[in-house]
Amino acid sequence: MRKALIFVSLGLAAMLALTACGTKNTPAATPTPLPDDVLNNPVASDDGVASDPNMEVTPETGAEIPADTELSGMVDKIYEAYPVELMMLTTSAVNLGDESWCTYNTGLTADQAALVDAGVLSESLTGSQAYSLVLLRVKDKADAQTIADAVLNNIQMNKWVCTMADKARVATFGDKVLFVMTNSELTDVDALMAAVPDALGVTFDYQNSKDAEI
Repeated sequence: MRKALIFVSLGLAAMLALTACGTKNTPAATPTPLPDDVLNNPVASDDGVASDPNMEVTPETGAEIPADTELSGMVDKIYEAYPVELMMLTTSAVNLGDESWCTYNTGLTADQAALVDAGVLSESLTGSQAYSLVLLRVKDKADAQTIADAVLNNIQMNKWVCTMADKARVATFGDKVLFVMTNSELTDVDALMAAVPDALGVTFDYQNSKDAEI
């Protein structure tokens, strides 16, 4: 049952991605390959009941990792202040112990991920909308800027099928690192980041940005 649901989900994502490619005049982009264990990531339990979309499943054990309550709550507050209207937008846990998935979603190596206490990822489940928000909590706030720059410099802005982000922004506040990248046609990343301090009642300690050459 799991495999059937996996292939159905992947097939749906592929059809949506191809539709997006055929209807939009976007520059060609070579997507970053998914981790090899993608087909081992179950989307449903053995009884056929779909897994909680806010949980990430570890390929090694099949155990679900709940999204960190503090971090997911912050994401909710950000979206209340600056709504992002995307299909099937979901916030889920970042599995810091799975190096391939962690690098794919955050750009961090295993050594860098070891400095992080928890993380969440907010993206569209369709796989064809170039938008990603990553919120991390580091173990030592002295490492926040190091992690912020690592995410900004190493995450692939073309990780999706036939589409890519053209702007990326990162900021730190206390022991938190917030990274957002998007295609400007989907949302205004600068406006989103500008809304965060008031939404969370924080002040940014550090900010940096990157624009893709398209």
